[in-house]
Amino acid sequence: MPYLGGEETVRELRRALSNPNVQSDPLRYRNTILKVIRLPSLVEYVEQPLTAGLRDRAACVRRVAVLGWAKLHNLQPSSEIDAVVVNELYSLLRDPDPVVMVNCLRALEEILKEEGGVAINKPITHHLLNRLKECDIWGQCEVLRVLQRYRPQSEDELFDILSLLDSFLVSPHPPVMAATLSLFLSVSSSLPAVSLAALERVSGPLLAACGSGSREMRFAAVCHIQLLLRSVPGLLGVHYKRFFCGYAEPAYIKERKMQVLVELVNDENVAMILDELKGYCTDVNTDTAQAAISAIGRIGRSYSDRCLQILTGLLGLKQDHITSAVVQTMRDLVWVCPQCSDTVCLALEGCEETLQDIQGRQALLWLLGVYGERISSAPYTLEVLIDGVRSEASLGIKMELLTATMRLFLCRPAETQDMLGRLLHYCIEETTDMCMRDQALLYYRLLHCGIEETRKVLQGRRSDPSLGVLIGRPTKPVSQWARCFNTLEPLSQGAVEAESASRGSPEHMTYNPKPNADLSDTLSCSHIQEIHSGES
Repeated sequence: MPYLGGEETVRELRRALSNPNVQSDPLRYRNTILKVIRLPSLVEYVEQPLTAGLRDRAACVRRVAVLGWAKLHNLQPSSEIDAVVVNELYSLLRDPDPVVMVNCLRALEEILKEEGGVAINKPITHHLLNRLKECDIWGQCEVLRVLQRYRPQSEDELFDILSLLDSFLVSPHPPVMAATLSLFLSVSSSLPAVSLAALERVSGPLLAACGSGSREMRFAAVCHIQLLLRSVPGLLGVHYKRFFCGYAEPAYIKERKMQVLVELVNDENVAMILDELKGYCTDVNTDTAQAAISAIGRIGRSYSDRCLQILTGLLGLKQDHITSAVVQTMRDLVWVCPQCSDTVCLALEGCEETLQDIQGRQALLWLLGVYGERISSAPYTLEVLIDGVRSEASLGIKMELLTATMRLFLCRPAETQDMLGRLLHYCIEETTDMCMRDQALLYYRLLHCGIEETRKVLQGRRSDPSLGVLIGRPTKPVSQWARCFNTLEPLSQGAVEAESASRGSPEHMTYNPKPNADLSDTLSCSHIQEIHSGES
């Protein structure tokens, strides 16, 4: 613990050291001693034995002495370490004991942090690489991490370094393999072909890590495989069964494996993968079930007929969380594949009876508003919701209901006019939420400008096919993600993308319409004054 007290703290430590009960308990006595040697006044007495320890014959003493200097710097970061000590630590990088060598790297990184860490030049780099096999697993990882700051001075030197690293790419220890690949990608950033060859080399060790007994190791391996697939989509296509989910696996691993399966789909394995995902849709864990349904929807971008058949069948199960996930997936699917809209419209009939989830109901309302002219029950479904709008707790549902009713009015005015009037009256006169009231006023004034102007605003694009299909997408260069390999970033990236994929109306996420100059002229102050005078 750090030194935080004054004279009173010193007196308490003195009493503790003289207490027989403390002296008889080795653990308590050791902890008290540790408090004493953080005391700032004792630093000058520690420097001499640490300096002597750097030159001790016993390797274990040198190991501790090196880390002692790092600890001393941590206690007093504002004080400058003697240049003689720094030079001594640099010389110990060539110590015959590999642990002393690695400890020197760690100590110099800490002591020289403000200067950018240990200086890595050509002699030090090649010395560390040649002794890499002598280090233990964590020592190898530390050396490989520090060497990422070095840049070869010639192409011949680059290939010499890559040759020294080659055997570590297929290391049976995943941390070493990952650190080696990270360094490999760093030094070969100017040679894309070499980087791709390295990715192929590590595919075997990464697959092996996916079968590790450690859940954390499996999760990290699957997350890093997702990075590789950005640049080499077909790298693991023949090994797709390795990403089938085990029954006892936690949900977070299952969800990442399903994301990988989506990336590995091709004409040969699509039937097997869809059949496997279909089984996960009824998993007892609702998160797993919803992730499987979402994965089927993403595959539907390339194989819409097969996926829609599965999704339509799932609606027949009449389970709330499954129906909600299916409706959200169908909404996202028609946004990128408008040719699916007819099948989706037929499948939606009657599903509102099962939906209780807010996001699922919002997705249904969006579909009823955009494709209401093809869904025979759309006006009746909206009317039931409008009649119960006063008891609706979700603001999101109310806002989506208002927009859906406006859109449906534009294509089925006779059936929708009365209910739209009641909804606008509630939103403008009764609701206390200003956002909802302002949106209702906007729609009310927009209707005064005419149906055609209203249509320009509300009936925009129904889909965005530019998002494309999954198969045949252009690959991303390795340089785009190489910097985050072997870090914590890949562990959170997929989760964020999956969460944002089904939030809100699709056009709000992918399309930002440009202001319409004519519309701004139409909605002039004079028109607004006329409407206000009419209201009064």
